[in-house]
Amino acid sequence: MKKVLVLSTFLIASSAFAAGNSNTGCGLGSMLIPEQNSVATQVLAATSNGTFGNQTFGITSGSLNCTKPYKLVMNEKAQKFVADNMDTLAVEVASGEGESLDTLLSLMNVKDKATAKAKLKANYTKIYANENVSSASVIDGIASTL
Repeated sequence: MKKVLVLSTFLIASSAFAAGNSNTGCGLGSMLIPEQNSVATQVLAATSNGTFGNQTFGITSGSLNCTKPYKLVMNEKAQKFVADNMDTLAVEVASGEGESLDTLLSLMNVKDKATAKAKLKANYTKIYANENVSSASVIDGIASTL
């Protein structure tokens, strides 16, 4: 255990003078060893990320030097709402107004609803590409539009 602690301390101290490296991804390892200039420091950072299983949490929450993916903007309630209201939302997105559209935008925590409605209306054909579009495709289209 002492050897691991001494090695870790040495690697962290020796990496303080180098430029950062993105090979190891985000997670606790990238926080503990922000500048990774050698294979050893990169292995230590990647091992820390993998051992503690924190990258999934970081990616989902947008923490630990991770960026939350854009397509995760939809929460579970919004996803269920879209799946349950596909036909109504199609009509309301096409017209740029409606109660269901307002509800969806509220579930998504959209602040400027008027601008969002205009963007969705303008991109209707991208969101609803065909009559057999799935709710997952609609969700992706809405998320990428906003």
